Amino acid sequence: MVSPTILVSQEGAQSVIKVVGKGSFHNASLVKSYAEKVSDLGVNTFTIDLQECPHMDSTFMGVLAGLARVQKQSGGSSPRLVNVNSRNAELLLTLGLDRILQLEVSPAETAGELEPLHHPVSGKTEVAATMLEAHRNLIEANRENESKFQDVIKFLEDKLGRKTD
Repeated sequence: MVSPTILVSQEGAQSVIKVVGKGSFHNASLVKSYAEKVSDLGVNTFTIDLQECPHMDSTFMGVLAGLARVQKQSGGSSPRLVNVNSRNAELLLTLGLDRILQLEVSPAETAGELEPLHHPVSGKTEVAATMLEAHRNLIEANRENESKFQDVIKFLEDKLGRKTD
């Protein structure tokens, strides 16, 4: 089994994020923090290469939904997901994320050489907060997801001592 890795490259206002291994809550906060950092530096186009990503969990997909929301608010383009396998496409379609993400089966055009992102030490509270935000993003992207994730959100809110309005 491949250990999950996130590889990135950036050229001007474009960035490529390549997911090697499963996209999950283990590496979702890494993608989120990278995207926030480079967005602050003017990156407004993201290509996420899923060629070597056999599966994504809801937290990872929720982080991608959050990235789409931030890009829309800042006037950037919707993130492109390339090399999407049938399993990941089905997951994204089921959650209605095809409405906010560009799904493509075509290969990515890498902007420069890909380099691995290194995981800062994340505490359980930070991971839970990312998971909560990601699941809220899924509901914001498609209200039909509320019934699917309301229990997860309640559990995470209780764990973090936060309530929704």
